[in-house]
Amino acid sequence: MMTETETIAAAIDQIDEKKQNLKKAFDDLQSHRSLLSPSFSLSWSDIDSHFSSLQSSLSNRLRLLQSEPPLPNDSPRIETDDAEATVVIRPELRALCEKMDSIGLSKYLADHWDDDAMPNQDLSAAFRYSPDPASMVLNAVYGSSKAPTSGKTIDVRRVVVLLMEALIDLDDAKITPDTKEKAKKLAEDWKTKIGNKPFEALLFLHLIAAFGLGSEFNPEELSRYLVMIAKYKQATLVCNKIGLDKERVGEVITKLLSTGKPILAVRFMYECGRTDGFEPVSVLKGYVKEAREAAERVRKEDNYSLKSQNEATDKEVSALKAVIKIIKDQGLEAEFSEERVEERVEELEKHKAQRKRNVEQQQQPQTKGRKRPRDRRGTQQQAPAPSQQPSRPEHSHHHGLQLNPFGVVNPARGGVLGPYMMNPLAAGLYGSAAPPQPVYYGQQPGFVMPPFHPAYYSQ
Repeated sequence: MMTETETIAAAIDQIDEKKQNLKKAFDDLQSHRSLLSPSFSLSWSDIDSHFSSLQSSLSNRLRLLQSEPPLPNDSPRIETDDAEATVVIRPELRALCEKMDSIGLSKYLADHWDDDAMPNQDLSAAFRYSPDPASMVLNAVYGSSKAPTSGKTIDVRRVVVLLMEALIDLDDAKITPDTKEKAKKLAEDWKTKIGNKPFEALLFLHLIAAFGLGSEFNPEELSRYLVMIAKYKQATLVCNKIGLDKERVGEVITKLLSTGKPILAVRFMYECGRTDGFEPVSVLKGYVKEAREAAERVRKEDNYSLKSQNEATDKEVSALKAVIKIIKDQGLEAEFSEERVEERVEELEKHKAQRKRNVEQQQQPQTKGRKRPRDRRGTQQQAPAPSQQPSRPEHSHHHGLQLNPFGVVNPARGGVLGPYMMNPLAAGLYGSAAPPQPVYYGQQPGFVMPPFHPAYYSQ
């Protein structure tokens, strides 16, 4: 079986062959250059230079890797979900744990807080090299406020939580009576600072779980603190480590249900082993129904405004996604299919997207008027000046008679003639409505007859 370095070396050796195949494909593409965009200016020399640079860099790194001494056989490894995958402890962590350098350990974790390559179990494995991991963690907790960092603004309490979680995962941690007594005094001090602060309660319960102090405190108080921290992902972890019996855990679940937190309650049911006294699937189905009804109430209270519709959609989608996650995490597909829930999520998100498109279309500026035509030179043509016509012809020899739109003297009252030269007022054609006003030839487009012209008959 090939080692990792041999596999990498074999892959590097194949670069030349793959580059030749790529060259053939590039030449074939060049034969159709007339069909390519004029902006396509990539040459083979550019591609070849890029791959040669990569090949050189990989070869140098491989030689550096091969020059390092192999890891000792006693290097601890932790099996992950994949049986073939292992996690190797970082040398820095191992050295800090071997030296019991609690302050240096806190600083290292703070400086590498955003490093995704370091899982919690890597830290737990490193603890095995410490002569007294419990004492080391407690000293780190005491000195966390003194741990310097490289200018990063990070809450040192999160580092404390991480350290205690790693100690909880270390099942065979040997806690001396002296260390346990010191941890108890610290826990009593922290308890006075909890009040209504969930994160303070989280720190306190981690300390109880990490140093086995559950029997030293009132279980009713511990249950109350669990309800406070139920939203944190570590809540069920500490619940299983502080020594509460099934009845107390059931009280926590009942409290979560009664305070409108069914998703958290179902999580406690499964992760704390209390599915026997509850019906988690029924709780989830009821929660889906309630989420839909609550969303409808939000819409109705604001008269189905756009804002209320979007707010209701967001709340219902968030609730449904939480249900889908529990179904998948706990393998409940046989009891509660997530397909219908996912279809509802897709429907809601589709409607929200459509509402957004409608708003954007309404907000688009409307073009006003017609654009002036452009000549072939691209310049705008000037609009023709309006013709100067008299608004109303006046002739002194009309003797005060008004003209109709065709320039004919109108003997009717008010200068208006109805259809068929009838007087509209006398005939009652317009009823009680006001008669139409005369329209003069200067006020409308087109050509009209002149006011007076000699009789003309074709000879």
